Amino acid sequence: MLQVLSKNRILITAYLLILISSLILLGLLGKRETHLLFTHYHSAFVDGLMRLLTCFGDGIFMVITGVFLLFRRIRFGLVILSSFLVSSLLVQLLKRFIFADCQRPVAWFHEMGIEIYRIGGVEYHSAFSFPSGHTTTAFALFFGLAFLVNNYRLKILFLILAVITGFSRIYLSQHFLGDALAGSIIGIFTVLVMHVLFEKQHSEWLDKSIISLIRKKNV
Repeated sequence: MLQVLSKNRILITAYLLILISSLILLGLLGKRETHLLFTHYHSAFVDGLMRLLTCFGDGIFMVITGVFLLFRRIRFGLVILSSFLVSSLLVQLLKRFIFADCQRPVAWFHEMGIEIYRIGGVEYHSAFSFPSGHTTTAFALFFGLAFLVNNYRLKILFLILAVITGFSRIYLSQHFLGDALAGSIIGIFTVLVMHVLFEKQHSEWLDKSIISLIRKKNV
């Protein structure tokens, strides 16, 4: 694991700076003011963009990416797919059994007598706010991809996409900042563990594509 962290130290450092800055902001302003700050500005263009970008946190998108990678190298695909399964299970256990009483922003602010901005066409939920499942998936996906490439520009691009997806959940008032931060930690930790586990497996078939295995079987 230390080797993976060392190879991705710039990526991890950039993430930690974002995480620490966000925690400081949350500590200074609190849950309420932080959310109002992040959702203060709205425009039709940004609303549409955030609705689009939040799809990066959809499980279907991650599964499709994982299946696609199976056709490049089975090891890569299994890292992504196993990370999705494990992180999704962790999130659902936390949502429904430990933090089941955590309300989503719309419901939480409504109880305070504050009606926050709602974007047309967005289905708003009221319960199971912590942690953010979309953010977990996005960070598991994009950090998983970042761990698989050597180009640092691509690594930073994947970090940006993960952060934007997490921000979209706050902008759309589906989650609070704390929900997104927790999701990011779960996503990164899960994919890091899966990446290390599969890197330790030295089976030859893991470094082949699924197509090559099928062809070999039919020969």
